[in-house]
Amino acid sequence: MYKKIFCILLCIGLILSSCNNYKKNEEIEISNYYEAELNIMHIEADNPDFKNYINDVSRKLNMKINIIPCPADANNRQAEISTLLLSGNSNVDLISVNDEMVSEFKVKGYIENLDDIMSKNIVESYPKDYVESVAMYKNHFYSVPYLMDIMMFWVNEKYIKYSELEGVKNLDDFSLFVCNDYGTNMYGYGSAWDETYIYNDLSQFINMFDGDYYNWNNDNTKEAVKFLHDMLKHGYTPQNQMIDRYEQMEQKFIDGKYGCVFMYSGAINIFLNSGKYGEDGIHVAELPMFKKNATNIATWQYVLNKASKNKNAAKKFLSYISSREGSIEYSNAMKQIPARIDVILEEDIDVPDIDIIRKYVENTNFKVRPLSSNPMNDISEMGRIFQKYLLDEITLDDFCKLAQAIADRK
Repeated sequence: MYKKIFCILLCIGLILSSCNNYKKNEEIEISNYYEAELNIMHIEADNPDFKNYINDVSRKLNMKINIIPCPADANNRQAEISTLLLSGNSNVDLISVNDEMVSEFKVKGYIENLDDIMSKNIVESYPKDYVESVAMYKNHFYSVPYLMDIMMFWVNEKYIKYSELEGVKNLDDFSLFVCNDYGTNMYGYGSAWDETYIYNDLSQFINMFDGDYYNWNNDNTKEAVKFLHDMLKHGYTPQNQMIDRYEQMEQKFIDGKYGCVFMYSGAINIFLNSGKYGEDGIHVAELPMFKKNATNIATWQYVLNKASKNKNAAKKFLSYISSREGSIEYSNAMKQIPARIDVILEEDIDVPDIDIIRKYVENTNFKVRPLSSNPMNDISEMGRIFQKYLLDEITLDDFCKLAQAIADRK
């Protein structure tokens, strides 16, 4: 009798246990359920901070987000993404792109119109000229900026002390600073003059000399070009940087080879992680005033693949990341400057040297980099002919004629 009762109780216990296990399994399945799925190809796909940020966004939006890496090399990246879009591949929904890529893709019809994301409120939070020049095409929006890169002036404080200047505040200071003899293989100024990168320095100096990239007969434009030429001619900057891209320039700056560089704000985390960043080492400084207080800006943006099968999910993601809340979250997670000006100026974001960055935003004329609808080709061609001028293989007048022909393509 007792044995029968025990068996009955045991069976009841097993049944209840089974029900509880089923309920737990059901809860796990429900907790792992997502309303949508999204595939994003991103330049920061391998960055642990970005992965954590995406996980947080995924939970907030109840959306499974898969991140896919893309090539680090700019030329390879542009070629791979262009091929993907041209082929109608639907495996990628959103892609992070720079100005060069969106300038090409929007003209070729590879990407989706995003007018419904870029509301008046959102658009007004970005630099006006930038949005009109880069994110728009034929009065429609084709990208959503999320990160701003400001071309900033960086100095090595040890070089400043050696030069006995109080700082590099204007063109005279800059000229005196770069012409000092700092020792073997040490230069007052360094840069990245590879043919696909030198365009950044060229346009930056034209900005500061108050020139016009589209007018190569302009005296200020010619003065900027000649200034760069003469720095190389007199040995104030090294010839071997003609094969350098930003990675090499950044490392040389970190290693103490250069007294100053112009570099985008996105490099701040690289400099911080080097252990050399600080008031007595390398740090960002206010832009020196040449003839005009003007500097390049760029952004990283999201574009929506026209072939995407997850457009609703993609637009939900874009609506969030372009919002004030989404911009703050991205900035704090990545320690980077968001694309929204209002967030930079008004929010307590966790970005190194945010006070001096705000001075750039408030006091500097932001210039959109001049880009054609075939940007990589034109940038490379401009770089090649500029290198020839720097090496005195062609005259200044010959260079300007060739440069004008490239600029006229737009």
